[in-house]
Amino acid sequence: MNDLRSPSVHHMDTEPFSLQYSSGGISAPLYRFLISIVKLYWMRYIVHIDQAWKTGMVTDLRRKNGLWEVRTDASETIRGERVVLAMSFSQQPCWPEWAQPFQNDGIYHVFDRDVQGLRQEDVKAAVVGGGITAAHYAIKLSDDGHDVTMFARHPFRTYDFDSDPGWLGPKYMKRFSKTPDCQKRRQWITNVRHRGSFPKDISRKLAAYREEGRIKVIQDEVVSCQKTADGRLHIQLKKNESSYTFEHIALATGFASDISRFERVQKAAQAEQLPFAGCGFPIVGKDLQWGNGLYVMGAFAELEIGPTARNISGARKAAITITHTSFKS
Repeated sequence: MNDLRSPSVHHMDTEPFSLQYSSGGISAPLYRFLISIVKLYWMRYIVHIDQAWKTGMVTDLRRKNGLWEVRTDASETIRGERVVLAMSFSQQPCWPEWAQPFQNDGIYHVFDRDVQGLRQEDVKAAVVGGGITAAHYAIKLSDDGHDVTMFARHPFRTYDFDSDPGWLGPKYMKRFSKTPDCQKRRQWITNVRHRGSFPKDISRKLAAYREEGRIKVIQDEVVSCQKTADGRLHIQLKKNESSYTFEHIALATGFASDISRFERVQKAAQAEQLPFAGCGFPIVGKDLQWGNGLYVMGAFAELEIGPTARNISGARKAAITITHTSFKS
């Protein structure tokens, strides 16, 4: 990917026009002067951030004696008055049932941690998926010299963003926030997300590759797969019952969104009797507090933040909400 699927004002800095000014401009000197003052103010908070960074897997999360205890696989125990759950579902790649018997045996998910990609030259490969990841990956494989076929269950959907920009502010969020029904909020989130879509620039590039014969696109669903005698992968399609054979198959089928797989979180939530919505996601307050001193952001906060919760803008909004309403108390 050459760029993120976000407007230029969405990034992790505190000032909206940082990206524009960072490369220079008429007002860049004044901008840098003002920002230097702000950063000097905040420096005392972040100067030792490297000493607070821990690497490891959380093995236990519990509340004890008025504090939260986080235990890791490095045999460390970290205690604090507050904990922020900022996990994603990136460790839950979605594997179709037909592909599961061949996991890492000719079929791989593009978001697998140990994926190596295709090292051989001129491989006949399939990319299963119809969204931005599938398009990017098909283009990459084609650029690497492979014979690529994309399989998408639906016609290509072209949207600049993965949800309408109106969900970034009060235009849509005002009504969303005033609706107490979590089921209704979940319905909104599901309906307004442009899943399996990509922006116009990718659409144009993919169309050019198709016209040049570099990428073939078949709108159909894979229903089964078998290994041939020579080790290739033979797949069967649903609609026209045709079949194709490939040397490698890459899955760009997204992630599962199953909070129940976060066992430590589930255990802590049950111990503290924390509320869940019918969809399995946390019911949190406007300050994003789920329980006493336990806060959420990212996907865990989407019933409060809305459809943009998993994006950069959602991360910024959640961070500002938590720090401004909670950590100053």
